[in-house]
Amino acid sequence: MQRAVSLTKWARGQHRWNWSFSRLQHTLTGPENDECVIKNRPNGVINFDDATKACQSKSKWELIRALLILKACSIETFTKNSYEILNWSRRLMGRTLFNTIMRPTVYTQFVGGDDVTSFQRTVTRLQTAGVGPLVMVTLEEDVDDEGPEFLLPHHFRDADQLFDRNLQIMIDCLQMTSSLGGQNPMMQIKPSGLFPLSLCKSLSAEFPFPSSQPEVVEKIANSIETSREIMELGNLSTTEIGQLNKALRRIKQICEVAMERKVITMVDAEYTYLNPCLNLLTLAMMLLNNGSKPLVSYTYQNYLKETPSLLQKNIEFAQAHGISFGAKLVRGAYIYKERALAAEKGYPDPVCETFEKTTENYNRSMDILMTNMVKHPGKFCTTIASHNEETIRRGTKKMAEFGIPPKSLEQKVFFAQLYGMSDFISMSLGQAGYMVHKSIPYGTIDEALPYLSRRLNENSSILGGVRRERNIIRAALKGRFTESIS
Repeated sequence: MQRAVSLTKWARGQHRWNWSFSRLQHTLTGPENDECVIKNRPNGVINFDDATKACQSKSKWELIRALLILKACSIETFTKNSYEILNWSRRLMGRTLFNTIMRPTVYTQFVGGDDVTSFQRTVTRLQTAGVGPLVMVTLEEDVDDEGPEFLLPHHFRDADQLFDRNLQIMIDCLQMTSSLGGQNPMMQIKPSGLFPLSLCKSLSAEFPFPSSQPEVVEKIANSIETSREIMELGNLSTTEIGQLNKALRRIKQICEVAMERKVITMVDAEYTYLNPCLNLLTLAMMLLNNGSKPLVSYTYQNYLKETPSLLQKNIEFAQAHGISFGAKLVRGAYIYKERALAAEKGYPDPVCETFEKTTENYNRSMDILMTNMVKHPGKFCTTIASHNEETIRRGTKKMAEFGIPPKSLEQKVFFAQLYGMSDFISMSLGQAGYMVHKSIPYGTIDEALPYLSRRLNENSSILGGVRRERNIIRAALKGRFTESIS
């Protein structure tokens, strides 16, 4: 609870800092600068090759650290066994020495901070470079309650205590996010941290295509809005109905804070056997919060064959209900587990056969969203979350073709990358005047270890291809040292 308390204290005093930052933000990204940037960017072409400009916001030490860590992260043996290596190192060194080494190196490379002061410092530095925050909380692992006993962290008496703790952290972070400055505060949430994993599985199995069952979505949304308990839903057991009603009360609090603070809330997608439930809950949240503006977005994993079709059906659902629509496009991070599960369970592999097929899916999803953005101004929000230069270039070129300004208030297109990765892409986009955000984890070193190991493992394909980023960093460092010598 220490982190939640510090967040609450910090939020109360934000008015002292917001005024001065607002003036800085206006200076950096005011209308005059936007107009200048747009005139100097023909056809949405972005230059990612200017190492000096891409790295100008970083110190020499930060560049050297990034170079060394990204080199280590390109070693597959390390990424595949990162959690075991980090845990072994902590046992060998002891917690104090381990944390002393981790904090200025791996932790600081990939995590924004463990208290509001350090996190605010990280965010301010990014905003000064034209990059906004997409706040992400590092939560405990999901509760697996398939067995007779809950597998809970030792300091929680029961699952509800864990879920309530996760809820409080999400709410505090929503409040913090709204106070960080900038025109588009945003945070990504993991609803599966608010209820048992078994309930998520049951809802997914019971309602595999939520947008094709609008009456179910409407029932969920009505329960969230009115706090009236659901008495029955499909074939859910009495126990599951009770768990669902508790989950919806927690989601209601998130919806209320996000709406009050005008925070864009991006719901994470996970594994295919959990996603229908997450999609169902997100559509219900959209019914409540997306009346006039697309404040709630769902994440679409384009390495799944059915994603463009799912996206189109969800858009049709939103349009039929007269609400706005938000989407975050990703390639996806669970490719190996999804294929292993398909082989184990004997169902067709849901993942695209090749990287090229995934790219085709991504491009198709991008086109669907931008086409609708032009047809229905103000009703759509698109986030192109990618570390791939060609995908980013295609996104900026498509914006130019569709006539979508980089900082349009009616046709919002955001770009996003993970904090500590592909910084040259993020900085180049920010300097070119696009709305770009870094997905920044917030949490202690202990809390961040599972997150760091998952990201290293899940994104090994990205981290294995960082030769380009390392070359950019080397070029920037060479320029710095040459400059200092001369």
